[in-house]
Amino acid sequence: YSVGDTLHIAIFAKDTKNNIVTNIGDFFRASILTKVKGKAGSGAVGIITDHQNGTYTATFRLLWEGEVTIKIQLVLTKQSIDVRERNIPKYPMHVMFLKRYIVGNDTIDTECNVDPDILKTTSAVCNYSDPHAGAWWYCEKPANISCDKPGDYGISTSATKKYGHWISHVPFSIFNTGRDPLANRRRCVQGLATPQISGFYRNGVWNSLVCKNRHFSSRVDWQQCLKGKTLYFMGDSTIRQWWEHLVRIMNMTETHIPDAISKTGPLLARDTVNNITLNYRTHGPPRLCPFTRTFLIKYVANTIDEIAGGPNDVVGITIWAHFNSYPREVYRKRMEAVRAAIERLLHRSPETLVVIKSANTNTPISASWRVYKLDLIMREMFRGMNVVLVDAWEMTIAQHWHVEAIHPEEDIIVQELEFLCSFICPL
Repeated sequence: YSVGDTLHIAIFAKDTKNNIVTNIGDFFRASILTKVKGKAGSGAVGIITDHQNGTYTATFRLLWEGEVTIKIQLVLTKQSIDVRERNIPKYPMHVMFLKRYIVGNDTIDTECNVDPDILKTTSAVCNYSDPHAGAWWYCEKPANISCDKPGDYGISTSATKKYGHWISHVPFSIFNTGRDPLANRRRCVQGLATPQISGFYRNGVWNSLVCKNRHFSSRVDWQQCLKGKTLYFMGDSTIRQWWEHLVRIMNMTETHIPDAISKTGPLLARDTVNNITLNYRTHGPPRLCPFTRTFLIKYVANTIDEIAGGPNDVVGITIWAHFNSYPREVYRKRMEAVRAAIERLLHRSPETLVVIKSANTNTPISASWRVYKLDLIMREMFRGMNVVLVDAWEMTIAQHWHVEAIHPEEDIIVQELEFLCSFICPL
């Protein structure tokens, strides 16, 4: 095999008697990798095609020379998926949220969720829904306390299990024939389509196949790229990581916002010398988080509507991690509202850079099926829009030198940010 070739591997799902099982919809993941002892290696994802008859094809682009290994993982069988789909009931009882009130020396907790029927209460219910933001949210009303009284949102209970195993390790060699997969890449601009295989790691360095991506060697490089910019990050903790790492990389000065906590924000940091402002705000409920003042939580669509926009504004969004225990329609409605808000933003300020960070791999791995389905909804929602996609899904699957986790390690986050900056200050 040579660099530039495409490799196809046939997969047959068989039972213990060696008969092909005509399942439709087993969930596989595939990757190609080169390990380097004690160092970050090389890696890329493979594309799984389900032929709807118990057979599958894993397709790989051969993007670097050397010894490589193909890994194919059966994450969940169709039967397991069916069980998990049935266990996402219309009303998900295994995750319950709380609104907490402090009255004198007393703490009063009331249950909250996306539908009042989940609460199973005969007493009054406070309706905090916001159809404009694609959000429906209800809490039990405590006696003698107004629904308008501020409180704190938090989490009651949740549970997880582990699944998934590797079923194949296939080693072979790739030779260099002079074909360069990075030749003729275009400049990074908004609206570029993301191919199925969007990039690869070579010795731990991410090489985008979308466009010419940047890599920075010093703090000054980051500061020059972001000089004069205001960045608004909103969503779950995987985009809060972007805020945290940029603050660290550029040694920015944080401004504490009264009553805010580090897990949910709002968070604010500035570099006054280079006129860089960095904001983070969590998305509205459902959100598994420490207790947070209700008046500090806003739905993403409403936050976007408050941004004037302009050529120096960057808006980064990710919403997924806290929705995988709900019927997907709950997520779809929320993302439809976010899409409408982005359309309004780009209408009033077309020069605003809008960036969508995809979901990344999850722990436990069985949860990745639900996350994968949410990610497909998100990609379809923003397809054709003048936005940037940071494909964290591929960037976390393609790496193999860290344990898989919902919060990627520093080197992965930094390279997600470098890809983001490739659109802010393109080569």
